[in-house]
Amino acid sequence: MVQLVIAFIILIAAAVLAGRVSRVKPRSLGHGQASESDRQQAAKSIRGLSSAIALGGVGIAVAIAATSCVYSLDVGEVAVIRNLGGSVSGSQSEAGFHAKAPWQSAIKYDTRNNLINFYGDTDYETTGGSEVGKQVSINDKSGASANIDIQVNYSLRPNAAVSLYRDYGSQENFVSKYISNDLRSVTREIAGKYDTITMLTDRGSFTRGVQKALSEKWKGMGLTVEQVSVQDVRYPKEITSAYAAAQSAEVQKRKASNEQETAKVEAETKRIKAQGEADANDILNSSLSENVLRQKYIDALSNAKNLTVVPDGSVPMVQTK
Repeated sequence: MVQLVIAFIILIAAAVLAGRVSRVKPRSLGHGQASESDRQQAAKSIRGLSSAIALGGVGIAVAIAATSCVYSLDVGEVAVIRNLGGSVSGSQSEAGFHAKAPWQSAIKYDTRNNLINFYGDTDYETTGGSEVGKQVSINDKSGASANIDIQVNYSLRPNAAVSLYRDYGSQENFVSKYISNDLRSVTREIAGKYDTITMLTDRGSFTRGVQKALSEKWKGMGLTVEQVSVQDVRYPKEITSAYAAAQSAEVQKRKASNEQETAKVEAETKRIKAQGEADANDILNSSLSENVLRQKYIDALSNAKNLTVVPDGSVPMVQTK
């Protein structure tokens, strides 16, 4: 539309200039001393110059107007075609050059992976479907406050561009008024379902919760959540210090518990070993009957060498020199 206005202005300017040139009188060029043939030649030159200005203006105006009838799309872009009165006549998502009426506008949306990145004290800046901004402040289920750095990659389905334009206008307006606010509100909502310990130790559960909530909420808008990444969860120092102390105490507790379990196992091993020895002795004692002992005695005598046997009850006499 801008090109069409420029072309119209150039056309008007060329017509005015050509008219003024055509009204120039040949006698003013000769100061009364030029011949009739010179005046005729001058008049002819003036007419030629006037025609050249008019034709040049028309050519430039047509060229500029022609550019307003053509627009191009890159891969990953969709254009919403807007009429002069503000109505929408359709959309186009095929890459390449396309034609439209001079009074129509092609409003482009980026359908490729867009990034919303909130971190630190960053100033807000929106470019197409992407935005950077300040960290998200939350209160968890335990009532503790924290600041979260979070990134979301999302893409836009081309067939949703027309409805988004009708509701929000440009893509930058849609991002700043809808996407940005949604991400912040969902992050705070999901954080309120997790206690401090979970937020500090199980960031993956919180991340999955945010991605699931965003996917369900944005599905009807024609948006697809590609990935959610929680870069950092920052609690006040007193909370992180208390958590570190609790973790240290837990480590010591588990260490003591492991040592107790080890002592119990060792004691049980000794008891089982002693019980086994006692049981073996009982079995051995119960098996040593009088007949068994007598037989062992006889076996020992049979295998002995240089042995003198003395009958029971006798007093042996040993001769010495």
